[in-house]
Amino acid sequence: MSRTLLLILATTVTIGGLAVVVWVASQVLRLTPFRARLLAGILLLIYGAALIFRPSAWLVIDIAVLLGAVGATLLIGGGLSNSGAVVAMLVAAVAVDILSVSGGLTRAIIDGYQDGTSDLLLYLALVVPIGGRLIPIVGISDLLIGGSAAVALIRLGLRPVAVIGAITIGLLGALVYGIWRGGVAALPFIAVAVLLLVWLNSRSQL
Repeated sequence: MSRTLLLILATTVTIGGLAVVVWVASQVLRLTPFRARLLAGILLLIYGAALIFRPSAWLVIDIAVLLGAVGATLLIGGGLSNSGAVVAMLVAAVAVDILSVSGGLTRAIIDGYQDGTSDLLLYLALVVPIGGRLIPIVGISDLLIGGSAAVALIRLGLRPVAVIGAITIGLLGALVYGIWRGGVAALPFIAVAVLLLVWLNSRSQL
C-alpha cells in the first residue's frame, strides 16, 4: 500500500475513533456521576478481558479498544473541571509519552511487535487488516487523552467543532510525521493543538 493510501486510511480510522470516543463519553456523562463511573468501570473490565484473552478478529479488537478508551475518558475527562486542569493533564501525558516512546514501556512494546516476539501492540491500538496482517493505526492512549481533553473542553463551553478540529489536526500532524519518519509520539502534537485552542479561546473572552 502506498503512503498516500495508508495516510487516507489512517486518517479515516483516527478521526472516526476519536469521534466515537468523544460522542459516547459525552452522552454517558449526562448520567449521574455514580452511573457514569460504574459504566466506566464495566467498559474498562471488558477491555481488560480483551487484553487477557487477545481475540484474533480485528473488529473485536477495535471495539474493545474503543470501549477501553471511552471508559478511561469518562474517568479522566469527567474530572477535569477547568481549562487549567486540561492543560496540566496534557503536559503530564506528553512527558510520560515522550519518555515511554523514546526508551520506556512503549518502545519495548513497539520493538516486540516489530521483531515478532509480542503482539501486545495490536491490543493497544485501533487496527486494520492490510495485506493479510493487522496494522496498528492509533494508540488507545492517544484516543483517551485526546478524548478526555475534548470532553472536558466541550463541557466547559468551547465549541465542539473547534475542539474536535484542534485535536484532529494534532492527530493528523502526528500521523503524517509518523508515516514519513516511521513512528512518533502523538500526544505532543495533540497537546500543542489543544493549548493553542485554549489560548485563542481565552484571548477571545478578554
